[in-house]
Amino acid sequence: MHTFTKHILLLSTFTAVTSAAFTNAPRFVCCATDDSYQGRPDEHAPISVMGDHTHAKSGWMMSYRTMHMDMDGMRHGTDRVSSGDAFVEGYTVTPESMTMDMHMLGLMYAPTDKLTLMLMGNYTEMKMDHRIFSQMGADMINNGDTKFTTETSGIGDIKLGGLYRFYLKETRKAHLGLSLSLPTGSIDEKDQIPAMGGPANQQLPAPMQLGSGTYDLLPSLTYVQQFDNWSYGAQANAVIRLESENDNGYRLGDVWGATTWVGTNLSEWIGLNTGLNYTYTSKLKGSQGDVGTMGPNGKSVTTAYESNTGGERLDAIFGINLYVPSGILKGQRIAVDLRLPLWQDLNGYQLETDYMLTLGWQMAF
Repeated sequence: MHTFTKHILLLSTFTAVTSAAFTNAPRFVCCATDDSYQGRPDEHAPISVMGDHTHAKSGWMMSYRTMHMDMDGMRHGTDRVSSGDAFVEGYTVTPESMTMDMHMLGLMYAPTDKLTLMLMGNYTEMKMDHRIFSQMGADMINNGDTKFTTETSGIGDIKLGGLYRFYLKETRKAHLGLSLSLPTGSIDEKDQIPAMGGPANQQLPAPMQLGSGTYDLLPSLTYVQQFDNWSYGAQANAVIRLESENDNGYRLGDVWGATTWVGTNLSEWIGLNTGLNYTYTSKLKGSQGDVGTMGPNGKSVTTAYESNTGGERLDAIFGINLYVPSGILKGQRIAVDLRLPLWQDLNGYQLETDYMLTLGWQMAF
């Protein structure tokens, strides 16, 4: 069955289960009149959505998220392509698959009822498998082996900022978010790469670097409305690069996104949510410093070229939120959500995303 069709069927099934749950869900006191009210599983968005809520004055929240992303196979525009298709265009090396695991720690504090401050850091591990063009090219640069792998790991960019709640009326509320991403993640990661005369420790392309290398602005706008046993929300967000280039002579593309979700409560402690996320990423600008662009087939690896960056995608979101309503663990949350691509339109030759799974823990005090 086609991947898109499978994802549509999964979304339909999940939506049907969620709709059926409305009938049997518990009746909560409707609804939050200020952000000091807590006690509903659906009070938070899917766990992969950042900056979705604010806190009451003097409130704190600690959080931990772990995210796994899997990419397998390439896409040119909306079409699936093979390494052979890229080799015909003169590339010597293509990525075949990639995994990324990110561990994120977050801290929130509200000095007033309207303002919540945020701090977030992450540790990232990435692994990318590559294929080399033809046996002849492999003989020249990798002793006959047509495959090789690169890996990186380390601390990423730190983000700090705040959320300002400017609207609160009955069951509806909205807030603005503004954060600054600091270039604390390395953009000088190297690994052993096949080359003429034997493997060499070389600079890796931008997709394998740990940070952007630039100061970035992260604005957002979020709206939420609650009902007796369900809620919905929407968020617009962006990543805007504030510098023309980093120390390695390039700048990652800006990112513009929109997310909408709906959640329902099955009981006091468990809720389901589903939603859609759209993301547009512009192309990388500039050259990638020490990343080689020449190879036996004419060009080097596809990830060295700005023409193979940026694009659009639409993801479906399926999640579960668990909330502890009483006892020694009261107020703690565990949540998981899965993002599956419904549509991808990528510039040039790029790895397509298969799925992204996020698991998180939150504790307010």
